[in-house]
Amino acid sequence: MITVRPTDRLFFAVIPDEKTVEAICRERRKFCEKIGLSGVEVLPEHLHVTLWHVGDDIVPPTSGEIDALMQRASAVEAPPFEISFRRAKSLGRGAFVLFGGKGSASLAAISTRLRDVLTRPGAEKKRPFMPHMTLLRSETIVPPRAIKPIAWTAREIVLVHSLLGKTIHRHIGRLPLRPGRQLSLPGFDF
Repeated sequence: MITVRPTDRLFFAVIPDEKTVEAICRERRKFCEKIGLSGVEVLPEHLHVTLWHVGDDIVPPTSGEIDALMQRASAVEAPPFEISFRRAKSLGRGAFVLFGGKGSASLAAISTRLRDVLTRPGAEKKRPFMPHMTLLRSETIVPPRAIKPIAWTAREIVLVHSLLGKTIHRHIGRLPLRPGRQLSLPGFDF
């Protein structure tokens, strides 16, 4: 039996601005030098916080599919908000990530709302969401550590089309965050 691997991935994300990307790369370099961490770095233009993984497929999305996703996701209303990661650690499968800090509850709330508007009724809900940004992949395990906070203001949600194995991310849809209904999930503390 021939197994066909997905070639195309769609996900919604929050993406840092250019100035923040430069700061993240600078801090990543310093951190790696300080603790001797090495691995495959996430390209600067690919740094993001995934909010909702839409799915993987063997064909690119059609314009109709993209329009339908953007229409459904437009039901998510939230104002711009500050994200400030203040910790770093290793996760499973070798991911070294930033996590924890201001904005985590807002990221979780938006992720939950995207899940609610994009998941078909009766479909299995995916695992719990932990807001994070992957910086690199490494076999070295790093326990949680405090870092100099890395902050920016999230102003939009971006639909990303990733060409798997080709190191290509295309931003194919944007939803500006605007003042409106406040999204919050009581009890979230990252």
